[in-house]
Amino acid sequence: MSSVSILPPGSTLGMLGGGQLGGFFTEAALRMGYKVAVWDPDPLAPAKRYSTYSIDAPFDDEEQIIFFSNTVDAISLEWENVPSRLVTKLEQTHLVKPGSKSLKLAQNRIEEKTFLSSNKFPVTPHEFVLNAQEFKGIKIPKPWIVKTATLGYDGHGQWKIENDTQERELLKAIHGESWVIESVVDYRLEMSVIIVSNGKGNLVAYPPTENTHQGGILRMSISPPRLKTEIQNKAIDLAKEVIGCLDDAGVFCVEMFLTATDEILVNEIAPRPHNSGHHTIDAFSISQYESQVRALVGLPVIEPDFLNASVLLNILGEEADILSDTDHKFELYSDSSARLYMYGKQSVRPRRKMGHVMFLGGSVEDLISKAENTLMALKN
Repeated sequence: MSSVSILPPGSTLGMLGGGQLGGFFTEAALRMGYKVAVWDPDPLAPAKRYSTYSIDAPFDDEEQIIFFSNTVDAISLEWENVPSRLVTKLEQTHLVKPGSKSLKLAQNRIEEKTFLSSNKFPVTPHEFVLNAQEFKGIKIPKPWIVKTATLGYDGHGQWKIENDTQERELLKAIHGESWVIESVVDYRLEMSVIIVSNGKGNLVAYPPTENTHQGGILRMSISPPRLKTEIQNKAIDLAKEVIGCLDDAGVFCVEMFLTATDEILVNEIAPRPHNSGHHTIDAFSISQYESQVRALVGLPVIEPDFLNASVLLNILGEEADILSDTDHKFELYSDSSARLYMYGKQSVRPRRKMGHVMFLGGSVEDLISKAENTLMALKN
């Protein structure tokens, strides 16, 4: 008899957070025969379109904590701002992957930078500032990237400071926070590596994606990246080392900079699937979301097969309304290489991720051109 413990199909998986990442996880879990309970305070959270059970209460609702605990067999998450107290409580009685240790690290940039530095991983030059008065003692020369220690994502909670005037303006606007001050790095591109860990030493990596950002928000992801194989392998090895040091199970993303001198620096760790990994749904034999289910329920965590090149284009804010115009949609659907994913979000806000278009097959350069042409059409 096998000694491997696997949650059987029909079990209920808990998902903390109900955004698009949770939605793709839920779709993968349903296909694999599992039920999903999604907990998100937003009653219209996208993942709830697919869930078997849904909870709308705040994450500190004791009655719903009991209901959720009694309903699910194992738990994962899709957002690093889920309260770590809740995860700590749930993991006392349930399998939670990843757990509170990884979550707490991702929730505080000071702790994250300390973890990376103490383990000798390459990072940007940085300092920690615990109050506004300590800005006077910063030794790193400008320009800076100033990041709040907590509650930062998609460009929120960070500013580029190039001179003393901008620093004074920032100090007028902020209060009662802790910050990480980083040097602005001369990098030639940003990239990310998705890592899947079974928590028992088996680490599987998806090849790196090359990413472009706009206003701190991911705009485009390119796979395979336009990088030498040697650099790609170095990025994979570094990402595996980082996640190996976490000693946790689940799907993770390691975001990195590649400098002008080909040095790789670790930027951030996300203890969840990542926007830059959406392409794995269409471009690999096993998506990051299926891998998340596999890691959670105890199924084999294995290397996915690469199927085809891809370029992801995020649809942000009002671009979703423009794309819904008949002419734009007709043109997009006339291209057999394009696949449109809309997340089902009910309200449009500036810079909010509303969906994405995946361009598949052919050469990366051709796919980039198609993505750029689509973006240009959405701006006109």
